[in-house]
Order: sequence, then C-alpha cells, then structure tokens
Amino acid sequence: MKKHKIKPRLATHDAHAPRMIGKTYKSRYFLRIMSQRIAPENVTKLYEVTGITPLAGIEDYTEGIYHGNQNLDHTTAKRNQHEYLLDEILAIEGFRLLEIGCGLGTLLQAARERGVVGTGITISQDQVKKCRAKGLDVHLLNYRSLPSDWFEKFDGIIANGSLEHFCQPEDALEGRQDGVYREMFDIFHRLLDPKSLSRRVATTAIHFSGEHIDPKKFLRNPLLQIFDEIGFHASILHVGYGGYYPIRGQLSNCANGKFDLVKEVDGTEDYRLTSEHWCQSYKKALFTNPRFMYELFKHFIMKPIHTTLVTASYVGPESWAWQFRGDNPPTRLYRHTWQRVTC
Repeated sequence: MKKHKIKPRLATHDAHAPRMIGKTYKSRYFLRIMSQRIAPENVTKLYEVTGITPLAGIEDYTEGIYHGNQNLDHTTAKRNQHEYLLDEILAIEGFRLLEIGCGLGTLLQAARERGVVGTGITISQDQVKKCRAKGLDVHLLNYRSLPSDWFEKFDGIIANGSLEHFCQPEDALEGRQDGVYREMFDIFHRLLDPKSLSRRVATTAIHFSGEHIDPKKFLRNPLLQIFDEIGFHASILHVGYGGYYPIRGQLSNCANGKFDLVKEVDGTEDYRLTSEHWCQSYKKALFTNPRFMYELFKHFIMKPIHTTLVTASYVGPESWAWQFRGDNPPTRLYRHTWQRVTC
C-alpha cells in the first residue's frame, strides 16, 4: 500500500495542565485538576507513561487469549489474541488492514508475518516513532481525522481496545455516547472497500456489566470517593486512561444500517488473567529494575498526578485488575466481529 504523508491532527493540550508551584502542588489545585475536562488529553498522557512499560515486560495493552488455561504464558496468550483477530477479519496475504489504535505495533507485526499490508494509526508520537523503527506503516492520526483518500481502501479494520477511549464521561453526561459510536461505525463503513471479500471489522472493548455507571463518578476526585468503591476506581481509571464504556448491545444498536454483528465472545476472564500479569510485572519492575524506576521517576516529575494514578492502577488499589475481578465484575470484555452492510 502506498504510504500517505499526512499532517497529524490532534487534540490541543489542556490549558489546565498542572504546573509546578515552588516544590509542591497546592491541594486545592489537585482537587481542581481532577475535575477538569482533561480527556482526551489524558489518553495521550497515558501512552507517554506506558511507553516505558516494555521495560516491565508489558508491550501490548489489551487482553491475551488463554483458552481457559490460567498457567499459559502471557506471550503465547498475546499471540493467540493476534491470530484470533486476524482470522476474524479473514486476513490473508495481500490483505489491506487498518489498525485503529495500533499501540507499539505488536498486532501489525503479526499481520506482516502473514503477508498482510498493514497500516496503523495512533495519537501517540512516541508510538509512531517506535512503530516506524520496526518498519511499520504507522501515522499520527485521530480516527476522526482520516483523509478522504483513505476511504474504500481497506479490506478490514481492527480496533483492539481503542474504542474504549472514543467516548468520554462528559459525552455520556451530555447524551452524546450513542452519537460517538454511530459516527465511529460510519467512518468504518467509509474506510472499507465495498468490493472486498472481507469487509469486516474486529473490535475488543470493555463494557459495563449492567447499566451505565454514573459518569459523574469518573469525573470526581478519587480521594473524595474513598468509601465509594466504584467511584474510587472509576476515577483512577478515567484520569489514568481516559474513556467511558458502552453496555452490552449498545454498539450493535449504533451499528444498525452500517454493520451486522457476526460474532460476540466474552473475554472477561482473559482480561482478568492479563491484568493480573500486568500488576505482577509492574510491581516487579518497580522494585527490581533500575532503568524502569528511573524512567518512571522522570514521568512523575513531569506529570505527577497522572503518573501516580497510572501506577495506582497496577500497584496498591490495582484499579485496572479490579474491574475484572470477582464472580460479578463491574465490567466485561467483549470481542466483536462486524460485517459491513452493502448499501
């Protein structure tokens, strides 16, 4: 596929980003910054921090597939996940793939091994740099800002964990969540070649287990919700990662007229096992890997609040793993396969 030279278009930086006040941060500023509309800027901050996680053995930021074997090594589980997603969109040699939210390019590397022509987009400049160093065709782009000459150029699309960032709690509060997903499917529809034999999209996304959790909980300071378990963890996750989840069936309703749901798989236990692995790896690196500790310290100096809460999602509160734990976890992970409707 011909590489496109595209001027990146990203969200502007938050005008309320924390600034150093002497040698500390005033407590009232901490309370204020936690309630600011920092998303989606907190998503780009996330990928700046997670750019060092390969030092802790964490290179891929979504679940693996363990096939019910909790003793399966994580590397194999991740490989299973990549193969599953590529199989779902019928990717074979010469297939034109677009990955939306390509991270560090691990899935694109697996696609390349199949002879797939892969293109990736991400909103992280660091990820673009690292992917291109691997010889991957990756662009600094938001999926909503793709050029029109990309339309009808792909056989299949994979959004592996990225759509969790597309909607924010503010969108949910203002009744825009369904609109965000409808626009997403409309963009996917335009990107796929209607003459392709595949015309498929594979998504993996965290969903709320039941009804939507009050989006206000995501926007409150976690220190003000210590006795509200859901609110406490939701706030840490939002400030650390950015995003708001759909409920089961919401995506298929929003896809109506553009895509048919071909397959749905519950991968919650897979994500729990993956998250437990991440927590163990992060803790180990935090106390035994000097280079990781040094890089994390540098991020803490630059972005203390964000770095602290990302770390809290793996160490201490372990908010990331919390959302998948228990017999009735607050969230579930679903893998969906979609077929483009010809119209």
